[in-house]
Amino acid sequence: MRDLKTYLSVAPVLSTLWFGALAGLLIEINRFFPDALTLSL
Repeated sequence: MRDLKTYLSVAPVLSTLWFGALAGLLIEINRFFPDALTLSL
């Protein structure tokens, strides 16, 4: 039971950090390469 409480307290923290880093990475990519989705090569 203690391990389950530990997992439930760690998983949201890890997912928040992961999605925060992913959002920051996407923001930086869009800052250096704007309109990459509409770029016609």
